[in-house]
Amino acid sequence: MLPGCPWVIKPQPKPKTVEEQREAVVAHFEKRTPHEDFVELDLANDDHYEYAKHRLQEAVAAQGAAGAKGLVAQQTPPKDFSRALKTLDVARAKAVRGGPQPKPTEWNCDHFLHVEDSRTAGGKGAQQADNAQAQAQAPRPTLQIRPYATCAGGSTHVFTDVTAYESDLAGKKRTVLSTSANEEHNDGRTFDDTTVSVTPSMEANRKVIIESMMVAHNDKTGEEHVSFASLETSLVATPQTFTLVHPHFAGPGPRPDINLTTCQLRGGADCDYAMVANAAGTLAPFPAQSTGLALRKTGAPWTGDPTAYFPFKPGTAFDFTNIYIPLQGTFDAGASATADCTIQAMKNGATTTRLRLIKTESGGTCTTLADLSDAFPVGARTSTIQQLVNVSQNTTASGGAGCTMERIVNEPVVLSMTLYGLSTCGGPAIPRIVTFTSTALPANPFNLNVLNSCLAEGTRITMADGKLAPIETLRVGDKVRANAAGRVLTVQDFIFGREPKPLVRLRDDQGHDVRLTEKHPVLLSSGLVVAAEKVQVKDTVRTQTGTATITATERVPYDGKVYNLKLGTAEELESLSPNERTMFADGLLVGDDTMQRELEAPRRASATK
Repeated sequence: MLPGCPWVIKPQPKPKTVEEQREAVVAHFEKRTPHEDFVELDLANDDHYEYAKHRLQEAVAAQGAAGAKGLVAQQTPPKDFSRALKTLDVARAKAVRGGPQPKPTEWNCDHFLHVEDSRTAGGKGAQQADNAQAQAQAPRPTLQIRPYATCAGGSTHVFTDVTAYESDLAGKKRTVLSTSANEEHNDGRTFDDTTVSVTPSMEANRKVIIESMMVAHNDKTGEEHVSFASLETSLVATPQTFTLVHPHFAGPGPRPDINLTTCQLRGGADCDYAMVANAAGTLAPFPAQSTGLALRKTGAPWTGDPTAYFPFKPGTAFDFTNIYIPLQGTFDAGASATADCTIQAMKNGATTTRLRLIKTESGGTCTTLADLSDAFPVGARTSTIQQLVNVSQNTTASGGAGCTMERIVNEPVVLSMTLYGLSTCGGPAIPRIVTFTSTALPANPFNLNVLNSCLAEGTRITMADGKLAPIETLRVGDKVRANAAGRVLTVQDFIFGREPKPLVRLRDDQGHDVRLTEKHPVLLSSGLVVAAEKVQVKDTVRTQTGTATITATERVPYDGKVYNLKLGTAEELESLSPNERTMFADGLLVGDDTMQRELEAPRRASATK
């Protein structure tokens, strides 16, 4: 019989094993774009799809087994992960069908892993036994592992799983240490509820491999996200650590709101960091030309601390649309029972040392494109970095649009960092990983705020006695008129800086004429608060003499100083609504700095509304 004859039955290809499918996914992950912690699976690829389906089916089986044994808490809604399976199949059908792709949206997701060593948790610091016998008798350390999943705009549903293996350094002889999965509905801004705790061996030439899958769906956009993330680390007698020096609060400790504040164009006394000009060691905030960022000295007026000054890199200049974070700290690679670990490199292929901001309200992240690994010296046990990081240079898959000043201003964010090193500890090179978030720091945890606000220089503010004073002449303790009935509020902070963008000029039929930054809050006669840029001709506004109608709005060029006030003592604000922290600016009723922050703050993300 000839090979081409139709009656010849061709042998069917042997089905691939789960391990072969996993190897295909891992190979895909290893070819990812640099600076990425995850790779989206190619669901038109049978291996990728079958392996993702296998992991979901394992999660379903594990949940069922736990329920049968009574291990699932009764107050927790049962999880069957059926939505994740449906999302996977929908994404698979789209991938196989191919054809024209839908118009892209700003919805995108980030997926990364955090690992915490029990020896460095809770501020205990690295611990090392004094001798070999004590090391042998000491309890083995545990690693708590948590995948993070966050999507810009939130998710209708998000699922993550995590599996931790112990293996040889080649990664071939793997043993499963633990696995877990979890899901969340109608949020997905920051999902970190999937965790495992594992106790690897302390043997030389061993490592821990961590793998995670994420499945998310957005009802609003009809999009799916299916990704795979992985990292490796190893354990030795003294753990690896990272001591964070900057950013930190100016002053002795965290404020009650735990929001550490950096102000780039303008700000007041609550700015921990600000853009400065360095004139022979004197660091003045908010100049016409900034040379770097500095921490505030304690005391008033605001002055930068020369010992905590972060200049721009040579050849770069301040871009007011970007976000800058001061980063200083020391990576310690730890030590084995017989030798210090020596850092050979602070990166390994596509896995790099880098920093990201997790957006707590709008979802998603801002992740620096710069490879921070290059800033760490190698060749010793410890390595120190001090650098001003531009976080607006971000990777598309890890944050997409929305990492400029305009998009993130006034939104509390969590600083997250991954430090990945290769070290020798008396043997071959082994991976050494440190991860942390600012809200989980053992000392002085914080959220981070980036702020802006203001009115043009020369704007006349109505004082408590009815007299007018240019806003730049006011100081803390002055009293201003807050409404037409004569209510008075006390100035609590004086905000100043610069504005390089055109201002909004508003004029009304009573002759009032005021210039404001585009986001400054204006009170309409209805009581509604709107940004100055949204006020239109024929809108009615509140003024010192009653109600007036806007007759003209325009943008006017401006590149100069601007000011704002934070108004009201605790006693004065006790009986006021949030929209009553106001003042008359050139006769027009406008909001103060607190109102502007609330007006500009991003709203809680929702993928279902």
